[in-house]
Parts: sequence; structure tokens; C-alpha cells
Amino acid sequence: MIVDFIYDVATPNGYLAHKVVPEFEKRTNTTFNYIPCLAGGIFKLTNNTPPLIANADVKNKSDYFFVEMNRWIKKHKIDRFKNNSNFPQNSLLIQRGAIAAKQLNIFKEYIECTMTGMWEKDLNIQEKEVLKQALKNDGIDHSEIFEIIETKECKDQLIANTSWAVEKGAFGIPTFLIDDQIFFGKDHMYQLEEYINSKDVELLKRWTLRCRTFEKVDLQMSHF
Repeated sequence: MIVDFIYDVATPNGYLAHKVVPEFEKRTNTTFNYIPCLAGGIFKLTNNTPPLIANADVKNKSDYFFVEMNRWIKKHKIDRFKNNSNFPQNSLLIQRGAIAAKQLNIFKEYIECTMTGMWEKDLNIQEKEVLKQALKNDGIDHSEIFEIIETKECKDQLIANTSWAVEKGAFGIPTFLIDDQIFFGKDHMYQLEEYINSKDVELLKRWTLRCRTFEKVDLQMSHF
């Protein structure tokens, strides 16, 4: 089964969700299809506001945001996370790079480089030269990536991805899509897992019923 993961490297919750994806995939026999989008574009198209800005004047709520985040970090043993000192960053260049990396079949390497650069190494990775150096340090040839980044096709694809995500119901990051279902936020990944498991149970029931039907037919034929 494929789960579409609407993500932007610039969001801390996108990173924290990303860190649990490998184990999630193993448990559920799923594959996550990362779809690079712009969180800012999603916010704009849905008239939404980032939670830290929206809740800045709400007593206790911003503090709770970090309490909940730290619980997630502790639960999943994410020991390298650091709040980025340049947050919030403009992820336009990085996300266009993700589009390019997909075309070049080096997306896995690219996303690990940019996610760790943003949320583990405290890099100002929105800057072109910083991004280039981060890629170089991880052994990724950035020349072709930056050639594709400048193309109209790459720019249009990122816009299209962001618009598509909103059309599918996204209003923030991270968002997960499977079948006609949408799950928002890392803290609702357990609901995503429950939905996937329920599909597996239903498939098992159908398979069992089908096998029993064939057994019944075979038994009837044996009397002829």
C-alpha cells in the first residue's frame, strides 16, 4: 500500500514524522511516497496560520506545543533533533531541489541530507551555498540538481504539488493520504496505522471467504 506524505523540510513536525516512517513502513508493509510541497503555499491557499504564530498570544498553548513535541522525541528516541536557530526558513529552493532529486533518482539521499541539515545540524540551508555544501558533504552531486531547479518545469511541479495537496484536503504539514482518507499531524499517525490494519483485516476476511468458497466447490465436484 502507498501512503502519500505531504511534506516540507522546513517544518519541525514534518521532520519528526519523517523519523518514524521507516519503522512505520516495516510494521504496516506500506511505502511512503514523499510529495514535496510548500507549507507556506498551503497556509496561503487555505487561509491557515502556522501554529506557533497563531498561538503566540494564547496563554500556555505555545508552551504545550513544545511539551507535546518533547514527548514524541522521547517516545521515539529521536536524540539528534535541534531547534533551528534560523527558523522559520524559506524552503522554496530546498523543495524545488527535492523535485529535482526525484527526477534524478536520488531523493532518499537528498531528503536525509536536507532533513538532517535543517533539524540536526542547525544549518541555514535556505541559502544556496549552504545547501550546495551540505549536499557535497554527503557525497551528493549538486550540479544537476541546481540545473533542474532553475527550469520552469521544476518550478511548476512544486506549485502543482502544493495545489494538489490542498485539493486533497491538506491545510498543514505533515499530511498523509491513503485511498480517500486524510490524516493530519504526526500525532495522528496512529489513526493512519489503525486504518491500514483495518484494511488488512478486511482483505484477510475476503481471502478466507474466497478460499472457503473454492473448498466448497471442490467438495461438491468430488461427488461427481
